[in-house]
Amino acid sequence: MRNRIFTFIIWGLSGLLYIIGPRRIFKVCASKEMVMTCHWSVQAEAGIGILLLLSGILYLTAGSKEARLFLSIQTIGSYLIGILIPAWLIGGCKSKEMACQSLTFPSLYLISILGILYTAGNIVYIYFVRKAEGSQKQP
Repeated sequence: MRNRIFTFIIWGLSGLLYIIGPRRIFKVCASKEMVMTCHWSVQAEAGIGILLLLSGILYLTAGSKEARLFLSIQTIGSYLIGILIPAWLIGGCKSKEMACQSLTFPSLYLISILGILYTAGNIVYIYFVRKAEGSQKQP
C-alpha cells in the first residue's frame, strides 16, 4: 500500500506542476500583441498534467498488479509526450533567451525525466520484486 500512496503522490505532484508550474512558478513568455507558440505548448502540457493526476488516482485504486503495471507504462508514455510537446511537436519561441526556452521547458523536461526514472523503477519493483515476494510466500 505504501508503494501506491507514494506513486500517487509523485504522479499527482508532477501533474500539478505540469498544470500550475508554467502559469505561476516558471512562467512562459508574456506577450500582449499575439499569442506565442509557447502558449500552446503550455496548454498541451496542462493536458499531460491532467493525465498524470488521473493516472495517480487510478494507480491508488487499482486492485491488481497487472493494472498497476499497465498504468505505469502508460504514465511513462505521458511523460515522454510531455518532453516531445515543447521539444518537437509544438515547440516554443525561437530565441534561446526567451523565458520558455531558458526556464519553462527545461523545468518540464526535468519533471518528466525524474518521473520517467521513478516510474521505470516502479515497474521493476512491481514486476520483479513483487513477483519474488509472491513466490517466497508460497511453499
